[in-house]
Amino acid sequence: MHIQSSLVFSLSAATAFASTGSVAPTGSAPTGAVGYNSTQPHNGQQKHISELEEQVSSLKASLSSKLAASSSSCENAPSSLPSGAVSRESSPASTASATYTAAYETYSSAYDEAQKSSNSVLSTTSRSVSAPFVTDSGNSTASAGPTGTAASSSLVGTSGTSSSSASASSTAVSTYLPVLGDYNDEEISSGSAWKNVSDIADARLKARTSSGDCTYENARVRTEFRSMSNDQRKAFTDAIACLQSTEPRYTTAGSDAFPGVYTRYDEFVATHINMTYHIHGTADFLAWHRNFIHEFEAALGETCGYTGTLPYWDWAIDAGKVDQSEVFNGDEYSMGSNGMYIAGREDTYLGLQDTTFPPGTGGGCVMSGPFSNATYETHLGPLDSPYGNNVANQFDYNPRCLVRDLSNFFSERYNTYTNVTELVLGQPEIGNFQSLMQGFLGDNKFGVHGGGHWIGGGPSQLEDFHSSPSDPVFFIHHSMIDRIYSVWQNLDWDEREDAIDGTSTLLNSPPTAEMELSDVLSFGLVAEDKTFGDLMDTMSGPYCYRYE
Repeated sequence: MHIQSSLVFSLSAATAFASTGSVAPTGSAPTGAVGYNSTQPHNGQQKHISELEEQVSSLKASLSSKLAASSSSCENAPSSLPSGAVSRESSPASTASATYTAAYETYSSAYDEAQKSSNSVLSTTSRSVSAPFVTDSGNSTASAGPTGTAASSSLVGTSGTSSSSASASSTAVSTYLPVLGDYNDEEISSGSAWKNVSDIADARLKARTSSGDCTYENARVRTEFRSMSNDQRKAFTDAIACLQSTEPRYTTAGSDAFPGVYTRYDEFVATHINMTYHIHGTADFLAWHRNFIHEFEAALGETCGYTGTLPYWDWAIDAGKVDQSEVFNGDEYSMGSNGMYIAGREDTYLGLQDTTFPPGTGGGCVMSGPFSNATYETHLGPLDSPYGNNVANQFDYNPRCLVRDLSNFFSERYNTYTNVTELVLGQPEIGNFQSLMQGFLGDNKFGVHGGGHWIGGGPSQLEDFHSSPSDPVFFIHHSMIDRIYSVWQNLDWDEREDAIDGTSTLLNSPPTAEMELSDVLSFGLVAEDKTFGDLMDTMSGPYCYRYE
């Protein structure tokens, strides 16, 4: 059995960074004082929720303190873990110590209890306002009474309207904040609720962008990968292949500073590697990745003549059957196939999540379609693999094929419509929203973000904490993450547009100041630095795009 002590990809990286100070970001690190964290009373529950959040903040502080106290020479794995661990002594992201493991488990267990208490309050409060179900051609309302039971609602199709008993007028569509209790279990699990929530957010985005330089009508539109025509899909993957064969822009191929960077595409991978500890478990996780994939989209156009938009991958469609997905069917209009199937492999144990997962449905090189073994090789990483093949230095040249091991274990547990809907409707505050998304809260140890990476299986480039952009699926996965963030923001725009919470280091280790919207974010070999506050709205600043 392979053993990895990690959180999401691996929070063993946090201990290594705190102990050694390795992996400095390109450019100046973001600075700031007090961050902004929006709060809004919701049905008289805010006082109770605030008390719970104070408990969580205290737990986070305790965790950070224990992280900082961890030994600089981390042991590979606690002796109590299952045997068979692969040595990772040469990895820059060494395995977390038993001290850190205990700290995380204490925090996780305590938060879980607080979250259950919070959910109990949120799910049992009676409401008398109506929940609007918005579609492209109209809207309707459904009664929203006490939750905690399967609610009865009338979902609207692509035409017409319907309603059940409601005490608010249809104008509530502009202000009502949907909650989980507005939908029954079937609507949530099937994706109907998520579509309604997305439609509500889209209607509010449309209303606030009716005039100005960037409007709902002239914005670029990102669509789901499978909604693109075959020609559009091929143009997209051809442009990526072009970027993978184009000289670097900001450095020289094979330079002493970046020996593994040989292409413009490699510059994106190297930048993510270099910034890893400053863009995960931080205040800027969502905004930084929003701009990172925007710059990738721009590079496809500027360098390779791509005129389309960056699609997103709605992995919830594929939950439990990702190996059968059209996205990975291996034809010329896909994102390439699964990896070649390798039999007889062992389970892998992820220590900090206390999760053992079975081998996926592939395990070898991508066999056909774009990015197959015959057409593409990756040059950087891995740095955080549990399989004993980590490079000694973060930018080492390590040419190899793209590996995938598509995993239904992760897709059916962490990337379902239930996961997405509960995340967006159950977490009104940015701190908990971004933490649960990444798997830093309670008993959800991966979140939709980490789960989407681990769908790639292990070993694979997609699951590596540092070098995951080596697999082009990274960009359509993060486009989905950005879509979820955009929906969450637009549901309550006035409160959520500029909502941030946290510092500039992974789980605040080492401790740094709370980030501010005036902070400057570094994009290394990808693009010029950007101001945090300019990256909060997909319809302003450097952006003019929306999702459908």
